Amino acid sequence: PQQASRSPSDRIWRQAPPSLAQSEMAEKRRRCTFKRCYCCCYCTFFLLILAIGLFAAIVVANFVQPEVTVKKTQFTGFMVSPSQATFDVDLSIFIDNPNDWPIKATIQELKANLYSLDKKAADEIGVAHYMGLATLPKPVVVDVQSQTTFILATNVTIKSNPESADLLSRLNRDCGTLTASPKTTKVRVVLADTVASVAGVDVDLSGYEIPVEFLVPCE
Repeated sequence: PQQASRSPSDRIWRQAPPSLAQSEMAEKRRRCTFKRCYCCCYCTFFLLILAIGLFAAIVVANFVQPEVTVKKTQFTGFMVSPSQATFDVDLSIFIDNPNDWPIKATIQELKANLYSLDKKAADEIGVAHYMGLATLPKPVVVDVQSQTTFILATNVTIKSNPESADLLSRLNRDCGTLTASPKTTKVRVVLADTVASVAGVDVDLSGYEIPVEFLVPCE
């Protein structure tokens, strides 16, 4: 005899529930998928850190110390008498950066301390007398593979008092009206208190000083 057809509800009702083994297998598959995802993310992060480390090592290995110096010191408007000395000072600062990208810098702060030296002393230095301070008027960008020159300027006024007596006496000896030409005096310039950013990283070089000495015309 022909069997009666079964309804869809009858087939669903008769379908066997998933076995315990099948449930455990599905759970293991879900766990494996999560582990694979975790391992993939971890490996990607590790490779990224490794690549950054290798890049930093290559940059450090190829880094060349930039040259920073005072190319020229110039006095203008020099007037000296036994009671007072006044003059303007222009300092030409030169920076040579031979490095490639990303060693680009921005100098945000820079100071130049000015001292008078005794050119006629046995050591051509004698007692160093402080004269003044020149500062950077605005930030200076030092590009890669570039040579940059900029000016630090200041006005110096030295008035007669017990502390400045020796300094005024020296300036009158070197640059006074009774001194024969060519008139020159010896100066020490000390670059200090530099604050800069290199490759986007702030760098405090306040403990690093660059002293330079010159014979400066003071006609």
